[in-house]
Amino acid sequence: MNVILIGMKHCGKSTLGAALAARWVCPFHDVDRMIEDYHTAETGQLLSVREIFSAEGEAHFHRLEAKAITDLYLRLDDKTPSVVAVGGRTALNTKVDLLIQTMGVVVFLEVSPEEMFARVLRGGLPSFIDENDPEKHFAELYKERVPHYRRLARLTVNLDGLDASAALEKLCRELDRANQTKSP
Repeated sequence: MNVILIGMKHCGKSTLGAALAARWVCPFHDVDRMIEDYHTAETGQLLSVREIFSAEGEAHFHRLEAKAITDLYLRLDDKTPSVVAVGGRTALNTKVDLLIQTMGVVVFLEVSPEEMFARVLRGGLPSFIDENDPEKHFAELYKERVPHYRRLARLTVNLDGLDASAALEKLCRELDRANQTKSP
């Protein structure tokens, strides 16, 4: 079973994805890292996903994102499980919806907006958040994106108040439960 983790930035996609892959002894694919690698291969520039989006724009970013998702879609199979963490904006790129949903079990890692904003602040205010009223702008982004995550997800796992270890245990329990109730 392939697992595709979606959710807001700082919800734990990369951390839990790597931990789940280590537990299952399977490959872990981080779409943000793939985007950075593709950008570097094309331009020779070493930029973060934030820098790529800012410097090159949304169309360029979505093209690289679609390339990463398509490459994973073509590589992944049901015989060898993999864990994939997609970017926080990927759910907004409707061109890749069907690919994401057919690659495996899509799991929305849900965290309350208050806890998410506290995590964002701990990591330093990203450039895409309005400095004049960061809490309000973040709340608007959260409200805009959550319906897209819910639309794509087959499973939602709430991680409010959980540290990484407890979050991993809950994710594993929920995946086991979903796998047991899956229809033949």
